[in-house]
Amino acid sequence: MTLRDTSVCVYEGGRVVTVRSGKTGKYGLCASCADITERTDAVSEIMEGFRTRMREAGRLDERIEDFINGVIICAPLAPGSDPLAWISTVFQHLAKRCGVEAEVTAA
Repeated sequence: MTLRDTSVCVYEGGRVVTVRSGKTGKYGLCASCADITERTDAVSEIMEGFRTRMREAGRLDERIEDFINGVIICAPLAPGSDPLAWISTVFQHLAKRCGVEAEVTAA
């Protein structure tokens, strides 16, 4: 376990608003980093369920892994406060880039 100064943000060095625990110990986050971390956690929880279902169906390959990881990275940057809406925004953007129409709805 690494000992860190939890009075400053581990990423940006700013004023800490929350302290979290991770694999390497406790670390501090400023408001901006805490928001992105919480958003990423919410998207990760949803997408990890998708990853599990794809694995169980025998359809999880490198391409799908890369897609899931890309959504986890990109979706938290979408506007709003709903993780499913962020994921939907990313899916719609990718569908347009791939030349297909897609509507993403909650299961």
